Amino acid sequence: MQRRNFLKGAALAAGSMAILPTIVNASIVKPAKGEKIPSGAVTLYIECRILPKFKNDLLQKINEYTKVLNKKKGFLSLSLKNMVGDSTMVHNYPTALKGVLSSAYFDASKEGSMPLFYSLFIRFENYQDLMASKTTQWFAKVIAKYGTLSKNYHEGVYKTVAAGDREHIYTTQAEIQKFLKNQKDKPTNRYLTVNNHVGIFTKDAKIFNQKSTSLLKVAQNTFRPAKGDYDYNPKFPVGIPGSYQNLHYRKAIATEILQSAFSDGDKTHYLFHGVWESLYDHENSHIDPRFRADVMKIFPYIIDGPVEPFYETIILNNHI
Repeated sequence: MQRRNFLKGAALAAGSMAILPTIVNASIVKPAKGEKIPSGAVTLYIECRILPKFKNDLLQKINEYTKVLNKKKGFLSLSLKNMVGDSTMVHNYPTALKGVLSSAYFDASKEGSMPLFYSLFIRFENYQDLMASKTTQWFAKVIAKYGTLSKNYHEGVYKTVAAGDREHIYTTQAEIQKFLKNQKDKPTNRYLTVNNHVGIFTKDAKIFNQKSTSLLKVAQNTFRPAKGDYDYNPKFPVGIPGSYQNLHYRKAIATEILQSAFSDGDKTHYLFHGVWESLYDHENSHIDPRFRADVMKIFPYIIDGPVEPFYETIILNNHI
């Protein structure tokens, strides 16, 4: 089975011309020699590309499998997301170019110059239940029907370091499990999802987790106009909607730090997974000096990335 460099593929698919180092070249779903399996909730994360003619079949297969998953021990939730574009502000583009790549990938797919690009999150209470579900085998069988392009995909097991929403920050295993079972990005909300892909040296994981958790708290709790701003309005306690013309933004709906459960040589991969009410809420948050100050605390540890594509949630199933 082939595997692709999913970070480079994500950037190029969305229209970014950045030259990116190799991030992931192999399936990372099992521990290497000497590694331990993670404790607590885990996420099977899959990225794949398909030709548009296979779209309906793939969505049907995933919708059917959600019914199977609901009967599997330990299943928490599933979400499928279609890549639509790429963040400009994560690359520090001039603000005059803010949002210019917002729908670049989706537009390219519609005109037939690029395939469709999907991300799939499948959450379980623990690693043992995930592997017992045989979900990786199910996906391999499904994707094999869509040709050579689709056989070249990425899959990995991730653990949640910390998460947050507009009410709380979640760091304990019990809190994180509850969070993963109650994802809020149902398709009818039309929220924007971002996945910021980065890599670090595994030896730095402990300090990186501490500093990135601090960043999550900033990202989850800041908004504009904030108290103390000249244009603060108490009628908007979570901020005013962002737009191309302003620097306002609302608090994130949810944020999550996902760390690869297993190392890739001397590297560990991360997904900074966020859900926002709108694209400009997200882009304007990255211009905020409070956010940028905390980003600089983790920047020295990042050796690969960042690449931050935008996604639209197509399917969501929270296990009841």
